[in-house]
Amino acid sequence: MREKKRNGLKVVSLFSGAGGLDLGFINAGFDIVWANDFDKNACDTYRRNIGDHIHCGSILEVDATTLPACDLIIGGPPCQGFSTIGKRVSSDPRKRAAHDPRNELVITYAQIIRTVRPKFIVMENVKGILTRNGGKYLETVLSELRAAGYNVDYRIVNMADYGVPQIRERIIILGNRVGLPVQFPAPDHSEDGRSGLPCWVSCGEVLSDLAGRSDDPSFNHVALKHTETNIARYRLIPEGGRLPESALPPDLYRKNFGNTFKRLHHAKPALTMVPGNDAFPIHPTLNRSLTVREAARIQTFPDSVVFCGNRRQQGHQVGNAVPPLFAEKLARFIRSEMKKAEKMS
Repeated sequence: MREKKRNGLKVVSLFSGAGGLDLGFINAGFDIVWANDFDKNACDTYRRNIGDHIHCGSILEVDATTLPACDLIIGGPPCQGFSTIGKRVSSDPRKRAAHDPRNELVITYAQIIRTVRPKFIVMENVKGILTRNGGKYLETVLSELRAAGYNVDYRIVNMADYGVPQIRERIIILGNRVGLPVQFPAPDHSEDGRSGLPCWVSCGEVLSDLAGRSDDPSFNHVALKHTETNIARYRLIPEGGRLPESALPPDLYRKNFGNTFKRLHHAKPALTMVPGNDAFPIHPTLNRSLTVREAARIQTFPDSVVFCGNRRQQGHQVGNAVPPLFAEKLARFIRSEMKKAEKMS
């Protein structure tokens, strides 16, 4: 990776995955001094493209007292385990964690923050945490961070509002322990341009040059070998539309689900890239699903990033990542907030 100009600010990255969030902060001049993820293939991808400072293993086994001092901790703990929170479960979040090991990840995240005590924190998660068990999951996260001494707040962020060619809504939690009110970077794109901002970036702008490219495994660009039945279904899906269940002939009938039978529109941002069993949406003009490279383009990964593992594992890494373009804009905003804090001190 090309050496970036550093600003002297150090970052510890947790739940790093393939490094989408980290790439953005590196591009903004931050120095990632330590990273961690449980997934071996994601760690292989990280090492290949970013550096050897990633430690592969469970965060539950990390001794926070051994971590390097840093200005910022970034990451996005999974939230699936909190779906079990209910009346029968203790109100003590540490006791609740015992009901599902995944719950411990958020508690551990907060405990690491409490031990390392960075000045700023970033946490990314799926929009579903807003409603997960009546919002108790999100409140647990916020209360843990406040207990660690941080001003914290969250926003629903659509990545398309920041130049990412994809409708991707995520929860971004920001916090600091330097006394600043929590603020968020302003959007720099809009759906229709009426606010004076550039319009959303379309997926066609980043996909068009790959349409005629041959399969290239070293570039993560390999088209799936679809069945003739599925190809016949794809031919019936209009650009920007979905499989017309009610109009299918009997031999092609099936229920629609997820993004598998939705076609992108070349003049609009893509649907959300999600991990799954090769379940990326259908190409705007070709009768096949997106390749891993095409999905990575939509996620704003540079072409120089190569994803390790089999196709399914690569797809999970791409779909789980924070788009590096948004991460870089967030990082530059946080740097401006840090400068405010420096002037206050």
